[in-house]
Amino acid sequence: MFRGLVIVLCLMGLGAVQASAADAPTAAVERFHGALAANMKDGKALGFEGRKRRLDPIIREVFDLPAMARVSTGAAWLKLSEEDRGRVIAAFTDWTVATYAANFKEWDGEAFVTKGAKDDGKGNVMVETALNLKAAAPVLFTYRMRQAGDTPKVVDIFLEGSISQMAMHRSQFAAALTAGGVENLLKHMHDLTAKATKDAA
Repeated sequence: MFRGLVIVLCLMGLGAVQASAADAPTAAVERFHGALAANMKDGKALGFEGRKRRLDPIIREVFDLPAMARVSTGAAWLKLSEEDRGRVIAAFTDWTVATYAANFKEWDGEAFVTKGAKDDGKGNVMVETALNLKAAAPVLFTYRMRQAGDTPKVVDIFLEGSISQMAMHRSQFAAALTAGGVENLLKHMHDLTAKATKDAA
C-alpha cells in the first residue's frame, strides 16, 4: 500500500538550513522503510503476527497516529468523549499496523528510495519517496511530516504525489459515522483490520 530512501534537497543560499530542517523527517521515513524492507525479507518466517510485532513500535514512533485518527474522523472528533477518542485512536492504530503487516509480507527485489525533501511553507516537510519494483513502474509516495513535540512524524501520505490517505479516510469515516455513530465507526475499523488479517493468510 505504501513505499520509499536518501537525498535532501539543498537550496542555494539556504542550503545548510534547509538540509538541517529536512534531515530528521527524512531519517524517520528511512527508518520506517528499513523496517518494512526487513519485514518483507523475513516475512514468511515471521508470519503475520510476527510482522505486526516488529512493525508496531516503528509505526508508533514515526507516525502521529492520534493526529491521523483525529483528522480522519473530521468535525465529529469534537463531539466525541475522551474515552471514545481513545477507542478510535486504538482502533486506528491496530488497523494501520495490520495493514502494513499484511501488505509488506514478502520480498522480490523491491527497493525503497528517497527522492527528496522540501518544506511546503505550511510547517510541514514533504519527503518524496519511491518503491522500485522489478517488473513494473515505481510506486511514488510522499510523506507529510510535522513536528510532534521534538520529533517529526508522519501526518499524511500521498499516493503518486496527489492522493491523500487522510482525505480517503475522512470520506470513509464520515459515511460510517453518519450510518451509526462512533460505534459504527469502530466496527468499520475493526472490520478493516479483520480483512487485512485475512488477506495476510
